[in-house]
Amino acid sequence: MSEPQQPPAQPHGTPPDYAGSHYPAQPVPQPTPQPTPQPPQPQHAPHDGQPHAGQPYPGQQHAGQPYAGQTYAGQPYPGEQRPSQPGAGLGRTAFLLALVSLTIGLVVTLSYPLMFRMTGDPFAIGAFSAIGNGLVLVVAVVGLILGLMSVRRPGPKILAGIAIGVTASQLVGIVISWVSNLFYALPF
Repeated sequence: MSEPQQPPAQPHGTPPDYAGSHYPAQPVPQPTPQPTPQPPQPQHAPHDGQPHAGQPYPGQQHAGQPYAGQTYAGQPYPGEQRPSQPGAGLGRTAFLLALVSLTIGLVVTLSYPLMFRMTGDPFAIGAFSAIGNGLVLVVAVVGLILGLMSVRRPGPKILAGIAIGVTASQLVGIVISWVSNLFYALPF
């Protein structure tokens, strides 16, 4: 039994030759980089302020000539970096505040069993709940405001959108919790 024959590998940059294709596979000649000739350096002569015949103005360069800092001849000068978007900083801050409000809310929720074991005083548990949820409320409101401000500015909006969703859900949860506690506190 013989091994199946595999076609030879295609050179890099050439399309594969499929059976039934209209174009036969031909190797694409790769351009060889040509070294750029460096212009001869002019002799330093007294400069009278006028350019001499065939010499460019100081700082003037001809097309195709390499310039200082250019790695390879013929490469374009890299474009300037885009300035930071004005809404990106607010969006990140709003996202961080949303994470802080989630963390504080989680700590307050997880520490309720400890509060019940340490003190059986309903007043202390209520004060702990009010202080913890009040802190979550303040941080969530600030995060929501910053998120809404960031959405109105140009720039990326994904972090601001996440912050708006998280902080809005935190606020709804706190308001519903306080309203339900109010109904339990009122005598029927």
